[in-house]
Amino acid sequence: MITTGEKSVFLGVRQATAMAEETQSKKVPKDLRYRRQFFPDAENMVFDVSEKGFVPVPIVLRKLIRHISAPELRVLVYLYLRASRYGICYPTYDEIVHELGLMGRKNLLPHLKSLEQKRFIATHAAAGKNFFLIHAPRVAIAHLLATGALTDQELFEINELYADLNQKPVDGSRAKGVPLAGVDPHPELQHA
Repeated sequence: MITTGEKSVFLGVRQATAMAEETQSKKVPKDLRYRRQFFPDAENMVFDVSEKGFVPVPIVLRKLIRHISAPELRVLVYLYLRASRYGICYPTYDEIVHELGLMGRKNLLPHLKSLEQKRFIATHAAAGKNFFLIHAPRVAIAHLLATGALTDQELFEINELYADLNQKPVDGSRAKGVPLAGVDPHPELQHA
């Protein structure tokens, strides 16, 4: 006769065997295997990217976070969340202030100006609206390289990440007047 303890062990081994067979036969993605192993109840707790309601944020942005302040990052993420698939959005200053819980425009405008100076965004005012263009990280990288704000080690790490993503590396040329590969050195002239 099988005891309750032996039955539990048997069922546990059986479940583990079934999961192992599923992993081998379907090649379940590594992160999904980890999630199932370490967070077994997570299925209903994570955001389902197969549904609408999410935006892409470039992975390489994590290598640039040290070059922006926490409030700037907060504003940048907000703009990413508002941007269309064309990388543009046009919330009012008052909307941004309200949704970020700021005390007024004076707490917003310096961060927008800094993000624009660092080439993370471009802004344009027309017809009573403020338009925000969220740049690809390569634009900010080119600017940080040109101004000497990006170290060789940081560039190496950025290019390692681009290699992992099967994307073209950033040209590390810092010579004045030499455009970096794949980056318009004067994105602000696009408004003309």
